Amino acid sequence: MTKISRRLLLVCKAGHEKAFAFARELLLWLRHQGHDVELAVSGQDDEGRYRYDLFLVIVIGGDGTMLSVARRLIGLAVPLLGVNFGRVGFLADVQPDNWQSHIQACLEGHEAIRSCMALRWSVTRPDGTERGGVAVNDVVLSHGPLARLIGADVAVNGRKMGFFRGDGLILSTPLGSSGYCVSAGGPLIQPGFEALIFTPVCPFLHAARSIVFYGSAVFDISIRQSSTECHVTVDGQEGQALRAGDVLRVAGLPGAMRLMGKEPSFLARLHSRGFIKNSFMV
Repeated sequence: MTKISRRLLLVCKAGHEKAFAFARELLLWLRHQGHDVELAVSGQDDEGRYRYDLFLVIVIGGDGTMLSVARRLIGLAVPLLGVNFGRVGFLADVQPDNWQSHIQACLEGHEAIRSCMALRWSVTRPDGTERGGVAVNDVVLSHGPLARLIGADVAVNGRKMGFFRGDGLILSTPLGSSGYCVSAGGPLIQPGFEALIFTPVCPFLHAARSIVFYGSAVFDISIRQSSTECHVTVDGQEGQALRAGDVLRVAGLPGAMRLMGKEPSFLARLHSRGFIKNSFMV
């Protein structure tokens, strides 16, 4: 049977000796099989390496590395596979002591490709300047270094939702619902769903609740003149300060991110990460 040569990119977690040693081993193994493979270090990789003609991007690292690489792949229709060298491993499916058969199955086309939600965000200033990007887990509006309340007008799909005062707002994908969202009282949602989760953080003097919207929802959050200093943070990794008059827009991107491999059992993952105790399932 003729082997098919695949074009692959390996991205390794920066400053992790064991991950880099594994990445070198995997690189040699893949090249020995005739595949066209490049190796990059996360944070030092060139944007030009992320191309439409890649068959697969393999990340060797933890969830943080997976998130930073996944944002670069949104819109490219290139699947992602993670080898877990982190602590949690909620996104990385492959364990380093059991990788060969899993990766071989991916290369031979025996593994399914599943899609997940992402988010597109932008900040528009009163002078018309705009900055934005994409998120895999969440976009968070939070107060500055002083514990003062944020004041913002919130609209969804062009219709006014209301005025919010509190510590912050979280707009999350189902994949990101197991992070800050659930810690703030939001729901846990299976990653395959297309939904955008709105979760207030410590609302002031009103009973605001977490709400689940269609995945195509578009939120516009206008910072009031009376609001304290606040920031927008993307996936806990990128961010910028906001000023009065700024408008933060967050829109759902259904099916924008692709992961290779069968989706692990959602309940098994929740058990392994401590979200559900064995005594719950009596």
